[in-house]
Amino acid sequence: MLESLCDPLSFQMDLCSDGGLAVLKIYVSNNLIEVETRKEILEQEDIPCTVKNQQGSSLAGEVPFAEVFPELWVINNDDYPRAQEILEHWSDASCENISEWTCVGCGEQHTGEFTTCWKCGVERSRV
Repeated sequence: MLESLCDPLSFQMDLCSDGGLAVLKIYVSNNLIEVETRKEILEQEDIPCTVKNQQGSSLAGEVPFAEVFPELWVINNDDYPRAQEILEHWSDASCENISEWTCVGCGEQHTGEFTTCWKCGVERSRV
């Protein structure tokens, strides 16, 4: 599966349809669910973003395959560094292999795929 955070030194800019605000591409994957998941994470942190090429799979075979992959774009240039940090932190947390953990806030037991307590909202400690 192809997926990657975009290198901040080689990021791409594009102008929105209103011609005023530039947007920055932050993530690309051949899996729309992966892109949409990251979009939701950023929106929960009040970072406006958009997904391009949501329907790109219908063009497969007509244009180069890499040009139809779903892309996540950050709307505000000033949000880009924070967005990249959030996605890197989320990616690191989701790669951890923890079978079970106990919330330090309320004592609730969780399976490894959860990084935040569903009951009280405290993040899993990295100890």
